[in-house]
Amino acid sequence: MEQIFSDDQRLLLNAVLNRVIPAEGGLPGAGDLGLAHFVENTAAKNPGMVSLFNRGLRLIEIAGAGGNGAQFGKLSAKEQEESLKSVESSDPEFFQELVRHTYNGYYTNPRVFEALGHSPRVTASGETLELLDESLLEKQRQRAPFWTKV
Repeated sequence: MEQIFSDDQRLLLNAVLNRVIPAEGGLPGAGDLGLAHFVENTAAKNPGMVSLFNRGLRLIEIAGAGGNGAQFGKLSAKEQEESLKSVESSDPEFFQELVRHTYNGYYTNPRVFEALGHSPRVTASGETLELLDESLLEKQRQRAPFWTKV
């Protein structure tokens, strides 16, 4: 794994991921699963993505500190949400990628996959398949969004 985030950025990202997908019921929060490493590995494959995430994490730091100077992870849930909404408005490209990578990592994580009642797919030869083949989503990505952006 190529390290593109500092330790402080990883801590921030874990706190952010826990706001994007918080722990609920028997499911862990996205940050608690260690998805910061998943996001970092994914971003490291593309220099543009590295820049985008570094810029976005800096915006989150600024938005979080804007109110009372506290670190994002030490803000209340409401303050964290307000900070993230501010970043979503100011940099929708980053926010969209953050959410996309968070959901991709979360719902392909074996712990989450099994907690949702699914078992890994196995071929006739006994080979375990990846939980998500992103190429299968290409047709959907080419369609116009059917939701309203806020």
